[in-house]
Amino acid sequence: MKKASIFMIFLCLIIVLAVTPGCKTAEKDAPQKDASDVSTGEDTSPLRVLIDVEYGSNVYRFRESLENYDKENVRGEWKGVSLKDKLEDMGGPSPIEIEIAPVRENERDVFLTSLRTEMMSGGGPDVFVCRGGTGYHLMEKGNELDYNAGYIESQPLFKYPQQAMKRNMFLPLDSYIEKAQFMEWDKLTPVVMDAGKTEKGQFLLPMTYTVPAVAFRRSDVEHTPSKDMKWEDMLLKGPRISLAAVGGIDYIGNALAPFADYEHDKLAISEEEMVRYLNAKLDDLKKYKEESGGVPWTLFPLQVLSEFDLSKYDEGFDKDDPITLVPLYSRNGGYMATVTSFAGINVNTKKPDEAFWVVDYLLGEECQRSGLYAYMTLAQAVPTLEGLMTDGKAVSDGIDEASGKPKAKMPDDFYEQFCAVRDNISFADFETPLDREFQKLYLDLREPSNKSRESMIHDAYMRMSMELAES
Repeated sequence: MKKASIFMIFLCLIIVLAVTPGCKTAEKDAPQKDASDVSTGEDTSPLRVLIDVEYGSNVYRFRESLENYDKENVRGEWKGVSLKDKLEDMGGPSPIEIEIAPVRENERDVFLTSLRTEMMSGGGPDVFVCRGGTGYHLMEKGNELDYNAGYIESQPLFKYPQQAMKRNMFLPLDSYIEKAQFMEWDKLTPVVMDAGKTEKGQFLLPMTYTVPAVAFRRSDVEHTPSKDMKWEDMLLKGPRISLAAVGGIDYIGNALAPFADYEHDKLAISEEEMVRYLNAKLDDLKKYKEESGGVPWTLFPLQVLSEFDLSKYDEGFDKDDPITLVPLYSRNGGYMATVTSFAGINVNTKKPDEAFWVVDYLLGEECQRSGLYAYMTLAQAVPTLEGLMTDGKAVSDGIDEASGKPKAKMPDDFYEQFCAVRDNISFADFETPLDREFQKLYLDLREPSNKSRESMIHDAYMRMSMELAES
């Protein structure tokens, strides 16, 4: 019995020794699986396109607009075609999911926080269509706009696109642009498009921009846009050009451009420079108005309007008066265009070709003339494609005809002045919350206060410096 037990133990030991090396050999010789060898099947997830432009628009009812992005005639009636269906029907990516950021304060904050977390984790939308800077939207009562309740002030997804580009948050686009089928790269105003470029290439595509300016009757003021004139030079050109130097409200920081040093996350101007500039605006506006002899004038940043009639802003204008536009020059010479909205592709995208197809279409003529752009341009900015806002190439004002045909265009004289300003832009940069901070400071300084002017400017300067340092 004892011998049988020993024999059985011995036999089991032989079997174990025989099998074990074979298992090791099989494990060693088996091909190792690589992520690229694993077949996951076709990716059927939708291409995500985030559109966040409504919160700063002068046009409302964004969702309805995107559902009626285009029109088709069906048995004599015009029927709406959604942007999503339009893109898919044209042979674009399918399926597409269009996401719209909320405008209501609490909803928007929660949405943007969740979105930023998702992006930091390697996800997020494939395509971004974003307005820059602080935006405003009429408050709502229930589901209706409340025209008596004031505005919601909201922040953008990308507060500082300049820094987001340097942090490699967007896909480089140079190789894709070379194969574009919709956008006409050579007709997109080059100096404006350069705002979306770093030393590593093109990362963002500016869609709309503006230049702060003042309009006069040509019979009162003659001016040729210059790439050399400085803001202080404007004060030496007589009271009417001086009036253009101090009369603005929107984008008044452009006079001190470059305003921020994004390489070092700090302001590029001194507090003393800010004090001198604001003192001139606050102390000399009344004087220049009086010395100008009461000539009609109005603030007129480059923008799309339903009707270009300056008599609505100053009754001293006649509707058909030839005009002169005087841009706001900067402290170092020339003047700056402010990019107010842009498109880009998430560096995390798994579908770069499909994402670029959409971005390409967004920068093409058809889209730049569409109702989508009206949310970014009406009374705010102009599209980047040159040749628009003319006969045969009108753009949407958000209130198009039943057929969807765009109708906003500039009279010949306006267009001539617009082109003169556009063609002499010296540099461009993105709108940021600093633009609003500077404007709020100026407006606050115009109101009675217990604080001294210098202390208010100091507080604002420190606040803006801190915001940049923490961005």
